[in-house]
Amino acid sequence: MENQSFMDPNFIPEEYKVPYDILELPSQGLLYPNKKSKVKVEFLTAYDENVLTSPNILNSGKLIDVLIERKVKDLGFDHNLLLEGDRMAIVLFLRVSAFGEKYIQPVIDPKTNKLVEGEIDLTTLKNKPLTVKPDENGFFDFSLPKSNKSVKFRLLTGKDEEEIDVVDKQTMERNKNDVSTKTTLRLERSIMEIDGEKDKIKISNILKALPIMDIRKLNKYMSDIEPGVDFKTTARTQGGESVTCFLRINKNLFWPEF
Repeated sequence: MENQSFMDPNFIPEEYKVPYDILELPSQGLLYPNKKSKVKVEFLTAYDENVLTSPNILNSGKLIDVLIERKVKDLGFDHNLLLEGDRMAIVLFLRVSAFGEKYIQPVIDPKTNKLVEGEIDLTTLKNKPLTVKPDENGFFDFSLPKSNKSVKFRLLTGKDEEEIDVVDKQTMERNKNDVSTKTTLRLERSIMEIDGEKDKIKISNILKALPIMDIRKLNKYMSDIEPGVDFKTTARTQGGESVTCFLRINKNLFWPEF
């Protein structure tokens, strides 16, 4: 019987199985159809170096998508529908488990007011849980302070952000300018109702006339309740100074030696 197992095409000897850990999602799965709050995430392996060094993947901006698709094993739904905050929690797990907790980024030295290297311990970053309960549709409520309009909105997924980037780039190319419309595009994608109005074209027109105070308050509230990783942290300079800063994720995340 034991020998027959090796004839099974799905059989993987124990020593060849990729180790993994169970990661708790900041959103607790409350906005997903299967309410999945924890996922199995495999560690990066030697084979994943092919992904990390692939020029086509790096230039496409799809590295995070590819890593999540490869390493998250029991999601139960399309990985593109993960909330952005959950995606970042998975990315940080992959980075720390593969390359350690040390991360270097430039910070302003408070003594010299000059840009210096700051060392951040990635394991000190805390998850930011979902603290506001959504309704049965996964929507949240907000009252605009200036116009007194009521808004229902949803949080954006990785797929939403990707599509917004594409539309924004196309818009700038079409208009032949560098004015990004991401703020408006994100609101149009997030907002499901304004004072009961659900038509997306009408919502877009209403948004264009809203006071800027309403927009800023709404964006802040969305940011405040969005689950994910709290990127506010402390960096230590070579001179021993502690500098409060925000973690900035860039291409060096998976190439700490550079």
